[in-house]
Amino acid sequence: MSEKSSDDLESQSDFDPIDQLSITELKAQLRATSAWQARVLQALDHLQSGLVMYGADDVLVFCNRRFKEIYPEIADVLNPGTPYSEIARQFYRREFHKRTDQTEAEYVTRRVKQHLLPDECDDEYLMSPGSWILASDRKTSDGGVIGFRLDISERKRAEQLLAETEMRMMAELEHKVDERTHDLQLANQHLEQALENLRGAQRQLVQSEKLASLGFLVAGVAHEINTPIGNALLVGTSLREEIDQFDQQVKQKLTRNLLDKHIDFIIRGSDVLVSNLKRSAQLVQGFKQLALDRATEQQRNFVLVEVIDEVMLAMAPILKRTPFKLNIVVPDDLQMHSYPGPLTQIIVNFINNALVHAFEGKSVGQMCLSAQVLADDQVEILFSDDGSGMPEEVANHVFDPFFTTKLGQGGNGLGMHIAYNITTQLLGGKITVETALGKGTCWRLLVPRKLAA
Repeated sequence: MSEKSSDDLESQSDFDPIDQLSITELKAQLRATSAWQARVLQALDHLQSGLVMYGADDVLVFCNRRFKEIYPEIADVLNPGTPYSEIARQFYRREFHKRTDQTEAEYVTRRVKQHLLPDECDDEYLMSPGSWILASDRKTSDGGVIGFRLDISERKRAEQLLAETEMRMMAELEHKVDERTHDLQLANQHLEQALENLRGAQRQLVQSEKLASLGFLVAGVAHEINTPIGNALLVGTSLREEIDQFDQQVKQKLTRNLLDKHIDFIIRGSDVLVSNLKRSAQLVQGFKQLALDRATEQQRNFVLVEVIDEVMLAMAPILKRTPFKLNIVVPDDLQMHSYPGPLTQIIVNFINNALVHAFEGKSVGQMCLSAQVLADDQVEILFSDDGSGMPEEVANHVFDPFFTTKLGQGGNGLGMHIAYNITTQLLGGKITVETALGKGTCWRLLVPRKLAA
């Protein structure tokens, strides 16, 4: 027995240092972990954003000082171990009952339900006059909830300042427009009707401003309209001066020669005035119909060549500034029931694309727009040019958004992408391209002649 006891004691003395070493290491690791945990909690406590954490049992685990500063009404109950239901109840009693008609039980039940299932909850709300908070709650992997609160008052004030600035600028712009309109009316009452038509066209343009591709037509049309209106204004001013001068001369002496010269001047001036006003009305009316179709995007019956003529009227100022020619080969009796506005947008994109890309380095060039009805009551519209064409690697991406070989040089990479979307999604058709480097380009548009309502 004594030998066994001796062996046991010897065996015990062999393991005691190992066990003692393990305990020492564990204590050291525990101290290191506790120190690290303390540093982490200290860092979280000094965050500029409010931070709160709840366990899977919906009991408060941690709350930093910034969170308590945001909710001073309940800061004394934001302690570890407090259930969320009690926090919600105290918040209702101390503050929220002033903002709602809900009972305490209704408010606490709703808040607890929302808190247990935050489902990526983000909300902005007004804490006090001028003080906005962004609340963001997320479910944690262990079933708890972690919440963040961020003061966004500066951002809200900046947004309000921006809105006020925009309103002020808009008011100033409207005031300047009103002043200019008044000056034009005083300058020549004979142009009142023409100016009213022009303002009507302008209102249509404002409504269709969302159609970005229509924007580049405005400057050209304004230039076209400005010429006859400017001429009419000049003639009207001259007529007024002639009348004033004639009135002064008549007071002294009226002769036959003076009367004949006066009548001749009035007749010739009136002819020029009427001619220019008719030209202005024609331009305004044609462009007004084009803008209306583009803005409303409504189905209607139309003759294709008439719609194309409206496009050509709007594109004329741009085409005049180039040496390139556009031929139209469209039957006069080709009628359609579809969306004329989006269809004209595609045609404009075809023309603009050719002017930007097809004729680089060329002083002459031809474009052709043709249309025909196929056997299956489909309308085939072809737009071709004899320009530079495209290599295969470019043609394969020509309908991709933002793909362009002229970025910053007149191309934004959206024209053909928009044409593709309109054709396939709105007009119920197909669009393809045939091209080769040095052999020009041909766009083929195939759409139903009568689109179902």
